[in-house]
Amino acid sequence: MRDPLPPLPGVQAFEAAARLGSFAAAAAELHLSPAAVSQRVRSVETHLGVPLFERLARSVALTELGRAYLPAVRESLDDLAAATGGLFAPARREQLTVRTQVSYATTWLAPHLHLFRAEHPEIDLRLVSAVWAEALVPGEVDLDIHQGRGAWPGVHAELLHHDDAVVVHGPRHVERFGPVNDVADLADRPRIRVLGFDDVWQRLLPPAPGGPTITVDTTVTALELVAAGDASAVVPERFVRAAVREGRVALALARSFPMRQAHYLLRSHDDPTPSPRARTFLAWLARLDEHVPVLPGDGATT
Repeated sequence: MRDPLPPLPGVQAFEAAARLGSFAAAAAELHLSPAAVSQRVRSVETHLGVPLFERLARSVALTELGRAYLPAVRESLDDLAAATGGLFAPARREQLTVRTQVSYATTWLAPHLHLFRAEHPEIDLRLVSAVWAEALVPGEVDLDIHQGRGAWPGVHAELLHHDDAVVVHGPRHVERFGPVNDVADLADRPRIRVLGFDDVWQRLLPPAPGGPTITVDTTVTALELVAAGDASAVVPERFVRAAVREGRVALALARSFPMRQAHYLLRSHDDPTPSPRARTFLAWLARLDEHVPVLPGDGATT
């Protein structure tokens, strides 16, 4: 059987007075009078049969037993507060789950998510990335963002971003192969092709065999290969803005090329209306699109 515990109001008053160094300060924190705090502490001391404080003229000091008792009291009150808040406090945060491809999450969202967190600290964002996951599972996510041509079976697709492509090369490309004055200069140079994206390479260069080609399945991989070597790649302009401005890769040509693909918001026909937190995120995405300038018009050079 548990030994009888001292009264909880008195324990709270003891901890506050010990932490703040006076009954008056504890009274202000607990919204009590100093006399009430003193009375509550006295009830604990009576229960324990020992003094916990030395009463001084304008302050209090812990006795040896008071100092020994204080750590256990603090830990117990902290545990009680955490358990109470976790189980009974009203939910103050919301979680938003966004599913999109790895490249969109890594190259477009990641560099700017600190802005969303600053604007909306009450929303916890959960990103679910999948390369080829095109099926929308009802109830699994709040927002489903995919790149394609706008035709997915069983879902409603709403245009989110138009996309153009740019050609980028590695930091040693010009030193090894010479400047790029025209796309034809790239015909016999090594290049990276991103599987599944709109194949702009085929429209930019003749179909005849050219330089060596590496095929990858994400823009993230393509950018890492470009940054680590001297190859070139055609990638969505949105995905490469941060890498170009950081100097990890460079624009080969100061122009962009239209893509047949774009980014769409996918929604189930049975659940056509985004939640309020989802609409908050979409509005932030729209503002981000307006405020982050595109590369070819941002002073980039070849």
